[in-house]
Amino acid sequence: MSSWRGSRGQGLAGHFGPLELAILDVMWSSAELDVSTCARRLDGGQAYTTVKTVMERLVIKELLARRKEGRQYVYWARSSRREVEQRVAAEQVRQVVDGFGDLAVANFVRTVSGDADQLAQVRALLAGIADPSGEAGMAGKDESDGAAGVSA
Repeated sequence: MSSWRGSRGQGLAGHFGPLELAILDVMWSSAELDVSTCARRLDGGQAYTTVKTVMERLVIKELLARRKEGRQYVYWARSSRREVEQRVAAEQVRQVVDGFGDLAVANFVRTVSGDADQLAQVRALLAGIADPSGEAGMAGKDESDGAAGVSA
């Protein structure tokens, strides 16, 4: 019934190919690796040349960095997994809002309204945007928090 939806998957799996994501996962769990060490840590038994090609593409995409050590390169992740997730999410939201405008915003609100925690997070973010000083968030705080947020 939902065949119109993309089949790419959720989160980062919907943005990166399976081998790209597997390599990134290996790199996020390591400080620095050469291609052969990364290839050994992957589960799929990929060829060295395949892993090297994908790692080079991840350098071009600015997800990995590298430096020459002797006759080989050593690679490392330029950003944490969380930072990449943040960038990808922001990019995808921007594309949806640019493409659908008010409909995208309305549907986002409807989607989060069913989850009290997500809705509270959206309200807090909106309060911070409406009042960058942060004082708007204090108005909704429980009186039991004391005078910690009160300034003279």
